[in-house]
Amino acid sequence: MFETVVPETVAPRSRKLFYETLPLSIALHAAIGGAVFAGSLWDIGFPTQSPKLYAAYQLLAPPPPPPPPPPPPLARRAAPVQATPLVKMPLVAPAIIPDEIPVVTNEPIVLEELPALPAEIDSGEQGGVAGGVEEGEVGGTVGSVAPFVPEPAPNPEVVQVRRDDPLPVGAIAQEFPSYPDFALKRNWEDTLVVRYIIGKNGRVREVTVISPPEREEFSREALAKIRHWRFHPYRDAEGQPKEVVHELTVNFRIVRKTAR
Repeated sequence: MFETVVPETVAPRSRKLFYETLPLSIALHAAIGGAVFAGSLWDIGFPTQSPKLYAAYQLLAPPPPPPPPPPPPLARRAAPVQATPLVKMPLVAPAIIPDEIPVVTNEPIVLEELPALPAEIDSGEQGGVAGGVEEGEVGGTVGSVAPFVPEPAPNPEVVQVRRDDPLPVGAIAQEFPSYPDFALKRNWEDTLVVRYIIGKNGRVREVTVISPPEREEFSREALAKIRHWRFHPYRDAEGQPKEVVHELTVNFRIVRKTAR
């Protein structure tokens, strides 16, 4: 095809040019042919109207769900079988065989004769001691014992005062426990019971907590103050000094003022 259009003047060089441009020509023709074929198949169209939206509506309400099935009936529990307690058999000591077996005879057994009791005991006479005791009662029983007369109980060395009752002695120094600051800020309240012994010199010699509170801080505060209490010595009717034991209930309560 190229040979017919090439002029005569370039004939000597046309064969080399032909072989150089042949691949390019084939590629160009193939590209043109592909573009034409693709253009015939490629059709791009744009919609002229906006897309439509379809929605489905249901005017009737859906039926309610069916009720749940009833629960199955509870199975009756069988009564527990009470086990028969085992009876522990007592331990039986083994029989001891004596070393010597006594000989059994048919001779009668003679019992010892007991002394005969006196038929009658004469009653005592006034001023006589035969068969009786000196200064005995007339018509009394021979061999009887004089009635026991208990001796008067000694005066106790310690005077017991009932709980929370007033003391029979006056106070010289008696500072009551103060409310702990940390407990007051937290609105803590508590109660304890102490037992203290006032010695013969009027000083408290022993303090014991017999009913502790819920918090130990209140016990420490009460014991620290009661140990330093001092009273007038207690003396009985004969003027003898005695110790006094007293139980006291200590209440830690917050008194709030009511608005008028």
